[in-house]
Amino acid sequence: MSPKFLRIAVVLGLLSAIGPFAIDMYLPALPSIGQDLHAGTAAVQMSLLIFFLSMGFGQIVVGPISDMVGRKLPLYGGLALFMVGGIGSAMSPTIEWLIAFRFLQGLGASAGMAVPRAIVRDLHTGTEAAKLMSLLMLVFSVSPILAPLTGSQIIENFGWRAVF
Repeated sequence: MSPKFLRIAVVLGLLSAIGPFAIDMYLPALPSIGQDLHAGTAAVQMSLLIFFLSMGFGQIVVGPISDMVGRKLPLYGGLALFMVGGIGSAMSPTIEWLIAFRFLQGLGASAGMAVPRAIVRDLHTGTEAAKLMSLLMLVFSVSPILAPLTGSQIIENFGWRAVF
């Protein structure tokens, strides 16, 4: 495998891992968020559900859009939306605002989930596509292991808002 091939796999894998990383890194913060925003457990968990739903729905929308207009615009737009959602989540004064910004963040994360797979399909076919997808999934699969540990350390040292 060439260095370029590995670089593409790592970048696409990291883009694919944005959504799962944003979920798993956030989980250790749930009790702190509830205390800080004076919200019940159900309301705090709603922010997680909304993220899941918007990320799932967004993939259904972003995939066809990226087929129509190209890969770059939906990917960059999704990453920008993810950042706006993250900044808004970190600055949320109430649980309602947090839920709204997590919705935006989930929509943004959906681009990171949908577009890299389409890029693999655009760049390669057959065995090469399978190899690239395997490497992409390898990078992607590390996020559920690293994210809670990373999130716990960030929360412990800087507070829950820093996790966004």
